[in-house]
Amino acid sequence: MKSLGLGLVRLFLGFVHGLRDPEFQAISFLLIVAILTGAVFYHSVEGWSWLDSAYFSVVSLTTVGDATRAPTTGLSKVFTMVFSVSGIALMLAFLSRLGSYRDRRRQD
Repeated sequence: MKSLGLGLVRLFLGFVHGLRDPEFQAISFLLIVAILTGAVFYHSVEGWSWLDSAYFSVVSLTTVGDATRAPTTGLSKVFTMVFSVSGIALMLAFLSRLGSYRDRRRQD
């Protein structure tokens, strides 16, 4: 359990360090915009609550998936396909940069 806590602290410190990098800031901003865009879309088209809409956006971008919630309209299904394909690349860029900052902090 101690190593989990230490890993989370290192991840947090890597995130704080990354916020000083303009490229990391841009990726973080785009990721937030993507999540908000998905939340607004699902709230408007599917009629889900704001929390469910944001949750589904994050779950889609992290490739976790959720068997209890799925788009029901054709428009939502097409949006989800485009949203996931483009957003997963953005999430991977974010996690890759975050990991590099965490590792860099470890070497210091």
